[in-house]
Amino acid sequence: MRRRKELTYRVGIFNTENEAIEAVNALERAGFTRQELRVITKDRDHSRRIESETDVHADEMTDLMLTRAAADDRTNNDLGVAAPVPVSGLNMGVFGGVAFPNNGILAGAAAYDSDSTIESALIDIGLDEGDAGACRDAIARGAILVAANMGDNQLADGPDLSVGGTAEAVFRDNGAARIL
Repeated sequence: MRRRKELTYRVGIFNTENEAIEAVNALERAGFTRQELRVITKDRDHSRRIESETDVHADEMTDLMLTRAAADDRTNNDLGVAAPVPVSGLNMGVFGGVAFPNNGILAGAAAYDSDSTIESALIDIGLDEGDAGACRDAIARGAILVAANMGDNQLADGPDLSVGGTAEAVFRDNGAARIL
């Protein structure tokens, strides 16, 4: 039986959308394909511009968490979903014990139960287990992750002429706050 080869990513953490967009474009100019790149943002608000100005899809952490919760087949242990409950006789809804006007639209909110679940979602998509905590913290503060697939693990580290060295140089040139 043949083992599946594990992915290795070099990750740049960027504080602004501009920096992330420039990094993606520079990585493509350096020879990376869009299939070798992964962008991870906090939510849809943080991914729209990146997707519109590059040809790379941006994963939103909220979607990754929903996928992770479904894959875990847990009954809302990691993900709490809440919706307004109508209050009898009033056009009001209740959420978390607080009444608010109910416009008839069912609204939902997702809340994360634990940091380890977020880290697990990041590991599921191929990020290194040792980097998951730093990535989780960066995303929580609104930073954007740009990850370049290094392919064969042997090429991930080494001299500046390696695939990993190329990605790291691009990240540095485009203002990465941190490189993992």
